[in-house]
Amino acid sequence: MKRKTVIALGVSALLVVALLAGIHSGDLPTGVEGEWKWPKISASSSLLWLLVSAAGVAAYGGYAALGFRALGVPSRRGVREIGWVVGLTASAVAVQVFIAVGAPDEYDLTRWAYVHYFRGSTGYYEIARDQAAADPWKFLADYPTWIQSQDPFHIGTHPPGIIATHAALLAVTERHRGLTDFLNAAMPPSVTMGFRQLEAMNKRTLPRADRAEIYLVSVLTLLLCAGTVAPLYLMAREGSPPQLAWCAAAFWPLAPALNLFQPLADAAYPFFSAGALAAGAWSARLNGTPGAAGWTAVVLGLVSGVTMAFGMMYTLAFLPVGLMVALVVLATRSNLWSRRLKTIAWIGAGFLAFVALGWIVTGANPLVVWRWNLHHHARFYDAYHRSYWPWLFANPVETAVAMGIPAAVWCTTGAATDRRYVPRTAWCGLAVIAIANLTGRNMGEVARLWMLFLPPLLTAAGVGLTRLGGGPKAVFATVVLTGVQTLGLQALIQVVYPF
Repeated sequence: MKRKTVIALGVSALLVVALLAGIHSGDLPTGVEGEWKWPKISASSSLLWLLVSAAGVAAYGGYAALGFRALGVPSRRGVREIGWVVGLTASAVAVQVFIAVGAPDEYDLTRWAYVHYFRGSTGYYEIARDQAAADPWKFLADYPTWIQSQDPFHIGTHPPGIIATHAALLAVTERHRGLTDFLNAAMPPSVTMGFRQLEAMNKRTLPRADRAEIYLVSVLTLLLCAGTVAPLYLMAREGSPPQLAWCAAAFWPLAPALNLFQPLADAAYPFFSAGALAAGAWSARLNGTPGAAGWTAVVLGLVSGVTMAFGMMYTLAFLPVGLMVALVVLATRSNLWSRRLKTIAWIGAGFLAFVALGWIVTGANPLVVWRWNLHHHARFYDAYHRSYWPWLFANPVETAVAMGIPAAVWCTTGAATDRRYVPRTAWCGLAVIAIANLTGRNMGEVARLWMLFLPPLLTAAGVGLTRLGGGPKAVFATVVLTGVQTLGLQALIQVVYPF
């Protein structure tokens, strides 16, 4: 490796070591004192399972390095890129499982049983089971009224999407015994043990259909979280060559936030934010081209809007994603302004059509729901004081830690060394995050709340790595360093159980 590459990796290594050592010693705060801090854990990881996790990370790093080298060879065959990205998607799923098994007891895959069950962690499953499952359509129709009396935490600040998903999957597992039996049989031993511990704790048996549903939700979250590499690659590929797009996608699965927050629904949202951004960027690029490509631009614009509308059924965090998409489209210099505005119109049409369809089907006015979600969000800060200035500086640090310090170093290097070559998706994503931070929209927990904003930032990582002469070895080293950071953090702090 070249000297500049070694220096950059050395800086990353020092920062990772300093982070882990500081948290372990207590010298480095995990938030703002007196307001919010991620709690530390005292349990220790099994050395054997840590070695298994390390082997999984190393194997994934080897695949990432091979893919980087292979995509550096010019080829007109798109099927080659597709093959590598499909392999990366499968590898991403595997490495996230490998990382999870290296966590301390009850923080490993056991949490797949716990997190959805505990009301203090989410509460969506409990509401779906006790209030929505009997008549889901009535629950959805009454949601605009029901949401008014909810708390300013998870439930009150979210649309009904997660509850509806739990209710729908509960109906599936209750009606299809074969699927329920398969899911119960396919559970890893640690997940099964988690359910047994819940039953012992509550002194009652958890129905097999409920076990299957909770496990299925966790698996779907994993698949969507790891599967984000595909739309992320497409997003980066719109403005970058294959190797640079590969870096963005390959660094994604190791990001600490994704692994520590699973199986919370927040870990699934980046799949949709990346998808909306990728579709919007390609729609803007193809707009105005003759033939089938022109119609593809229209379809992609509609898909981008529909994807964001679907996301808005789950979280209002897709509002800033919409701003990102709009900025990406408007920043497409290769197209006329009139065509950029047409792309915005197609995206808006897709968004409004899906929202209107949801309103008609459920009978729930989404505008009322969203207004109450925002009201409850404001109530949270009325009840729990947050100081503007400390969080203004803490949030960017937590964001860098959330995406992985080594990747953040490469992104910063790319922006500093060749800002014109950094994809516009990265700049637009950074601009929206800066706006959210400066306006004080989130003061605390940004590692979770801003997870869906991370994909566009990673599109700058490949620029930094290649500008300093990095190659396959640098890709491998980056993966390993990020893996060390993630494995270290999950042994030091916990972010999914009730605090």
